[in-house]
Amino acid sequence: MASPTLRRKTLGAELRKLRTARGASLEEIAELLGCSSGKISHIENGRNSPSKAELLVLMDHYDVPADQRELLEETREEARKRGWWSTYRLPTWFQDYVGMEADATRVRTFELELIPGLLQTEAYARTINVIGSHMTEPEEVDRKVKARLRRQERLREDEPLEVHAVLSEAALHRCADPTIAAEQFSHLVALTELPNVTIQILPFSAGLHESVSGSFALLDFPPDAWPSCAYQEYAVGGHLVDDSAAVAALDTVFEKLCKRSLSEERSIELIAQHARQ
Repeated sequence: MASPTLRRKTLGAELRKLRTARGASLEEIAELLGCSSGKISHIENGRNSPSKAELLVLMDHYDVPADQRELLEETREEARKRGWWSTYRLPTWFQDYVGMEADATRVRTFELELIPGLLQTEAYARTINVIGSHMTEPEEVDRKVKARLRRQERLREDEPLEVHAVLSEAALHRCADPTIAAEQFSHLVALTELPNVTIQILPFSAGLHESVSGSFALLDFPPDAWPSCAYQEYAVGGHLVDDSAAVAALDTVFEKLCKRSLSEERSIELIAQHARQ
C-alpha cells in the first residue's frame, strides 16, 4: 500500500487536473473554500490534504462522478494516516522525502561530502547529527539516528530498495575520524555484496564534473504509481523536486557522473584501501 505521502501527492495531482479541466484559477477555488490560494497550492502539490468537507465541496464544484468520488475520498483517508516516520519528529521538509523514499523502488544518489544516509553506520550517523547542531538539538540526536537506521531496513526486505550511490572521493577523505572511519568503510564494502546496492567513487582525478555545485538524489517508483522525482538538501533544509524537466536534467547528470566514476570493482578496492589506513 502506498504511503500517506504518496497518497497526498496522488490526491493533489488529481484535484489539480480537475481544476485545470474546469478552467478554474487557484484564486477561484480559494474563494470557494474561503481560504488562501497558497493553501490550494499546498493541497495540489501534496503538501497538505483537504478536510472531508473541503473535498466534498471541490467534488461538487468539479462535477465528479460517483465512482470517482469514492476513490478520491478513500485516497484522502489514506493520505491523512501517519507514516512510521511521524513518530520520530523529523522536520516537515525531511518527512516529505522519507515518505517518498518509503514508496520508491530505486534511489540514485550523488554525494559530494557525505556518506548517503541509507549507507551510514550508526556511529557515523550520530557524529553527523552532533556536528549539525544547528539542525539537530542534542536531545533529538538519538531519535534522528534511529530514524536513519529504520530507513535502512528497506535494503534487506524481501523486495528491497535498489540503491545506486555515486560518492565523490571527498566523502571518503572527510570520514577521517578514526573512531568511525574503519567501521564505515568496512560497512560500505559489505553493502556492495547485496545485489541491490551499487557504489561508485568519483575520483579526484576526474577533475571538474557535472554536479560540482551540490548533491542530489533521484527516486524512482513502480510504473504508473508516480513519476520519478528528485531531492536536494542544503545546510538548513531540503526540498523535493517534481518538475519533470528538472528531474530529467538531473537524470542526465547522474548518468554522466556514473561514466566519470570508477567501476564498482575499482571503487570497492579504493574504499577497502581507506579502511586499512
